[in-house]
Amino acid sequence: MDVIEVHEISKYYHHQPAIKNVSFHVEKGEVFGFIGPNGAGKSTTIKTMIDFIKPDEGNVQIFGLDSQRNAKAIREKTSYVSSDVRFYPNLTSLDLMRVVAKSAHLTKQEQNQKITYYIELFAMDATKKMHQLSLGNKKKLALACGLLTQPQLLILDEPTNGLDPLMQHRFYEELTRQKQQGMTIFLSSHDLTEVQRQADRAAFIKEGKIVTIEHMNQETVGQIISVTGPSLPMAAFKRIGATVLKQEKQTARLWYGGTRQLLFPVLEDEGIDHFMITDPELEDRFLTLYEHKEEGKS
Repeated sequence: MDVIEVHEISKYYHHQPAIKNVSFHVEKGEVFGFIGPNGAGKSTTIKTMIDFIKPDEGNVQIFGLDSQRNAKAIREKTSYVSSDVRFYPNLTSLDLMRVVAKSAHLTKQEQNQKITYYIELFAMDATKKMHQLSLGNKKKLALACGLLTQPQLLILDEPTNGLDPLMQHRFYEELTRQKQQGMTIFLSSHDLTEVQRQADRAAFIKEGKIVTIEHMNQETVGQIISVTGPSLPMAAFKRIGATVLKQEKQTARLWYGGTRQLLFPVLEDEGIDHFMITDPELEDRFLTLYEHKEEGKS
């Protein structure tokens, strides 16, 4: 069953597309990564999904419901944590968590248990008012509120901005726990290592269009080839479809998504002294889809 179905949505500002013909689906219980550089259209897509802005073309269904006509029903099952965290300045963290927990129709005992759990998990001082909190502490509070209601769908836009490494670790451990309990998670993040670790699939968006949607496993992401030698056969690598990620005088790092039958004859070239084949990081895939395509235009 698909929890999110995005069908050919487009949004224009001053006749220029912020997003164009964006389509994807997110399955129940899946962690779905959403990746792209700044200005690629990630936040616009998310805000269109949750009916914060209206698409000019296309439509979105969440839980099988139209995102515009049934926005209220969808929000009862969904939590959204924005990249831009803002709260009423004179509320304390505890005040806000109580309001959020009450809105989820939890019993008083459940409210207290969950509030205590997230205060301890994120090491929060719940007595401080919002205007006294650092960015990192505001983000911890936002994440706690997003998780408090036990949503069926959790939408996260850059959730770890401002968090220290320990809090990031605790947060991603909690996401893993929630996924095991059946939560569907939409994760838009610049933290490519965690997206690769957490996500089942990820969509890459560039200039408002989906470039590709890939499973986060070795077979589909390809291989990284590192070579050194006095005369590297770069033309041969390019002929078999390898993408150059980095090249210096006698070293090169390439991404390769093809078969080893094509690769090994190139690696036997006498201009190569040493080669190494390793599993790719998502950052390598990001570079193949963005940075080096941009270089090809110039």
